[in-house]
Amino acid sequence: MNFGFYHEAAGTRHAGGIAVYTQRMALELSKRNDVTLYTGDGRLSPVLADSDVTIVETPSFDDHLTRLLDPLSPLGAQNREKFLMTLWAVRNDVIDHMNDSLDVLCTSQFLDDLLLSNLVDVPTVYTFHRATGVSPAAWLRDRFSQTSLLVANSDDTARQVSAAFDDDIDGIVYPGVDPTQFRPGVEPAFESDGPAILFVGRFVDSKGIDELLEAVTGLEGRQEIHFVGRGERDCIQRRAARLGIDDAVVCHGEIPHPDLPSYYAAADVFCLPSHTESFGLANIEAMACGVPVVTTDLEGIKTYLANGENGLLVQVGDPKDLADKLSMLLDSPELRSRLGEQARADVQEFTWATQAKRLEQICRDGLETVDEIDHPSAVPASADTV
Repeated sequence: MNFGFYHEAAGTRHAGGIAVYTQRMALELSKRNDVTLYTGDGRLSPVLADSDVTIVETPSFDDHLTRLLDPLSPLGAQNREKFLMTLWAVRNDVIDHMNDSLDVLCTSQFLDDLLLSNLVDVPTVYTFHRATGVSPAAWLRDRFSQTSLLVANSDDTARQVSAAFDDDIDGIVYPGVDPTQFRPGVEPAFESDGPAILFVGRFVDSKGIDELLEAVTGLEGRQEIHFVGRGERDCIQRRAARLGIDDAVVCHGEIPHPDLPSYYAAADVFCLPSHTESFGLANIEAMACGVPVVTTDLEGIKTYLANGENGLLVQVGDPKDLADKLSMLLDSPELRSRLGEQARADVQEFTWATQAKRLEQICRDGLETVDEIDHPSAVPASADTV
């Protein structure tokens, strides 16, 4: 089968969660299929450098000249880049390449799906990575997309999408982890004087960073909190200074995804106290590394994490509950070891290889159904109609 994936940053070394998902699905499917990734140019991700994935690059439109358009455009920076990338693809025969080369084209962001499902002749598959309600963007995609199959990244996302738009989700494909890369025993990226708490994610309010900082003020002894991700590091440092714990906070900034295992290896506890999370990829990466996890009791997270069995769950927005659970782990090496070992065992269900097989089967089954609808078999006339 000939799969195509489309994402403006999935080929590059510095990639966010959806881009990593796209990279790994392309890589795993390329072991049994022909796979083409359509992406913006840049320093190629090591994940793809030695793979069998065919890379079709478009120019990067994240430059000074195109950024001047942002105040005049309602799209925003990322969608502006996506729109220009697709416009370039139309004018430079990339759409023709898709029609000539692919059996199916996979997208994971609303504007890509909205544009490409109306431009290409091959069937398209759209994966929901979160459910944001009936926003203007979501309404436009739902109203005008011509996509053939809908996939969700968790049961909770599927439920929310179905409730908001009355859409039938064709299958669930979870984010995954490579247990040979994310594993115990990796050389640590840093050393700490006391117990180290690690956060990996975007530096935004919805990730619960304020609650994490406040929770640490209620802990006894000295701990270090290490932040890895993209965003305004100064905001974290200023908040920590107001709380009197600025000397305990270390902001590493954005780290290339292949380098993350060494950061998990340096941590005693991983903490992701998000307010909203459709799945929480960083949690299962920490679990694969055998690091005990403290995270919020959201439905998407409870897909893989059971409180007291392979991690600890806290109430959303509750720094006191968060401080109590962190204390439980920091005070008990035995509990950290038990939860970390069980987490490593349980997360094997969520490997990229397993999830890629799910996507492949959903596509094969779904596209057979689409083909039958588009090309119904001729029904022989009965004796009564001859």
